[in-house]
Amino acid sequence: MTTTNFTFNDTAITVYQNGLEETITFNGKSVSQKNTLFGTRHEFVIENDNYEVITAFDYASRWDNKVQFRKNGKLLEEKRARASLLTQTIAIIILLAVTFLLIKLF
Repeated sequence: MTTTNFTFNDTAITVYQNGLEETITFNGKSVSQKNTLFGTRHEFVIENDNYEVITAFDYASRWDNKVQFRKNGKLLEEKRARASLLTQTIAIIILLAVTFLLIKLF
């Protein structure tokens, strides 16, 4: 599991990624949970502020997870965390399957 933390003033955002699911907590309270493999967008509203946590699996460079934290459309911070072994393994299998299918088609 990969954990990414953001802290601003009195706000703590934590992103938990286990390879197939992401959970976002806001000051310890779960505010979003989604199934994903290569990343997604979590949107939630707290006290009239719009928050977004955007995740993406970056296999092209370092096989890591890119996580962006936005408040009211403004990027506050971006972090990179090493992808879990499960995520890396699934990504390799998918890339190999796609490559195999493309070779068979041509």
